[in-house]
Amino acid sequence: MKLGFQMSSVTPYLQSVEQLQAACEKVAQMGYEGVQLQGVSTDIPDGEIARALQQAGLRCVATQEDYPAGFGANPERFIARAQACGSRYLTCALLPREVDSPEKLQRFGETFAQIGEKVKQAGMVFAFHPIGRDFQPMDGVPVYERLMDLLPPEIQLTFCVYASFGSGVSYEQVLQKFCGRMDLVHLKDSLRLPSGEEQLMPLGEGSHDWKPVLAACQDAGVQWVFAEQERWNRDAFDCAAASLQYVQSVWPQG
Repeated sequence: MKLGFQMSSVTPYLQSVEQLQAACEKVAQMGYEGVQLQGVSTDIPDGEIARALQQAGLRCVATQEDYPAGFGANPERFIARAQACGSRYLTCALLPREVDSPEKLQRFGETFAQIGEKVKQAGMVFAFHPIGRDFQPMDGVPVYERLMDLLPPEIQLTFCVYASFGSGVSYEQVLQKFCGRMDLVHLKDSLRLPSGEEQLMPLGEGSHDWKPVLAACQDAGVQWVFAEQERWNRDAFDCAAASLQYVQSVWPQG
């Protein structure tokens, strides 16, 4: 198991070639082994993205796109971007809100599987990344679980542990059920402020204990865990470095 960084955490700093180059260099200098690429401006040519990653010495493990915005309408465009960056995985998030019944989910699953076949033909692994509402039940079964049951087994689940908190679905359940079908996991921490607002925090500075989570990920055969934090209470790159230092301190032995 290896530790990477979810680049969507610093999306505002990925909107020009110069910003992207600087961000990649900072992330590499921290000591992250690889990244999941998301949040990079679509105006930046794929070759420039690949060059920025290569110059920084960063491995692009995966890319991530939303559905349908930016992905569903033109999957070939983002398959090409993932290929240009040398990505092994292409993850898709955001199940449309209108998919609110088993029948609609069935139809969406068929569309999703067709995209997955294109990703497979391009030599990559396709994955679905559920967010908070996808862990809610649909006729007694969590939506994400229903969808995964509809999809070919080679389509994986990319699991954000934070998204499952408070949903009634434990991270242990997800890791056990999708063991062997879940190479990528996201880690995100938070702290409830006196105002009641939930503030995203660097890993180890929030209210969650990540040591048992990391051990469970390793036991489940997870290949990469990615630190993630899209909102910050201080410099975004300082937060990324703090997450790295914490995770290294509780990394599973053996």
